[in-house]
Amino acid sequence: MTWREHLTLFHPSTTSVLLSLAVLGSLLAQEIYPDRLALFLMQIFLGGSVAANHFDEVLNRPWHTKMPAIRLWLAAVIALSTFVMIGLYFVIQVNYNFIFFVIAESFFIIAYDLELFGGIFHNAKILGISWGLVFLGGYYLQEQILSPVMVVVFLLVCACSMQGIMLYERGKSYGKDRSYVDPEAKFAWETLRRGILAVDAVTVVLVAYRFWPFPI
Repeated sequence: MTWREHLTLFHPSTTSVLLSLAVLGSLLAQEIYPDRLALFLMQIFLGGSVAANHFDEVLNRPWHTKMPAIRLWLAAVIALSTFVMIGLYFVIQVNYNFIFFVIAESFFIIAYDLELFGGIFHNAKILGISWGLVFLGGYYLQEQILSPVMVVVFLLVCACSMQGIMLYERGKSYGKDRSYVDPEAKFAWETLRRGILAVDAVTVVLVAYRFWPFPI
């Protein structure tokens, strides 16, 4: 039962779109380093999915798991620590400026999900910026430079992420329990699902395009 509850906290749909953002940012670079991309995806999974969702469950139990708080804390801290270690590896091996991404994302993971400072950081805008940074971080790891165009794209990704997060908040009651159908919640949830599928599909197509033909 415990491992099943851990899997519940991975939130496959939102995790997939978060990883897609990391990939999409990387794919916009002129030259792609697959090893950096693979390690970056692991970093985002551990921080944005495992640590963030376990911290969230510690505070309010939104997914009603029965795990002891100490187990939730342990999973979150180990995942976040590994997230930071991978980030520091990138700082040393790729670019020192990546430390800003590591610090910002670590802060957002903790402040958003544990609702620190009276919950001032627990809102769609902050989470949208955090997700936008995942996109930008993927690009920066590959290209190591930020152009004005990429800053504009980053802002657009933040805006779209905020909209998706608001749809999630509106529709999650339907996503958790579909026995009671709220028409607005259902519409928001279904719209979000279609949006996530679209983002994931575009990511798969672009991966195939950038890496085809695959080396034998």
